[in-house]
Amino acid sequence: MKRTELKKLIKEDISSWLQERSKEESKNEDVSKTEEKLPTLEDQIGEMYYVSKPSKKSSMEELVGKGDVFEFVARGLQRETVYGVYKSENKAKTVAKKLIKERDLQLKETYKKGQAKLKELEGQIDEIKGQIESNMSEAVSNPDMRESLSTESNSLYEKLSQVEGMIDRLRETLEKEGLKYEKKGKDLDGDGDVDSDDYLAAKDKAIKANKKK
Repeated sequence: MKRTELKKLIKEDISSWLQERSKEESKNEDVSKTEEKLPTLEDQIGEMYYVSKPSKKSSMEELVGKGDVFEFVARGLQRETVYGVYKSENKAKTVAKKLIKERDLQLKETYKKGQAKLKELEGQIDEIKGQIESNMSEAVSNPDMRESLSTESNSLYEKLSQVEGMIDRLRETLEKEGLKYEKKGKDLDGDGDVDSDDYLAAKDKAIKANKKK
């Protein structure tokens, strides 16, 4: 066999081998793609609407979401945080509105309890100051009791400081919460528009209201 013929045969064999290899690789790719395809799913439920349980700052729009079962799972929704699941968007929004209303009523009730607690603490302040003044007067009248009265007064001063700290923290919280119950869009300063001045007026009104309690 001539060298040229031998080269030709070798070239043909290599070409055939490469073609067969290419076919095998293509076949494997097709199989891989077929395996990656998601199985057909019969969905008789479809899109749903869920309503989350409201937090202290939630708006109605934030409570309502939509999707299918798998989207719910992907979002990490849990039974503990979801109030209900509905087929109708209108139903979901109605429920969300009801939850927000109930939440706001509960917050207002908590606010009222906070105001009552503030009044109680302020009464304790007056009582402690009265006891301290009484001890001072008694110490002047009875020098022999000064040491014991001084020890008692020191304890009263410590208690006074603690109660005053509680009052400051509670009053600050009530002032912030009080602003939430001011009517939105209300022209409080009477200048004909709603702006930052109205926010300050609302804050001032809440502070004055707490001081009167």
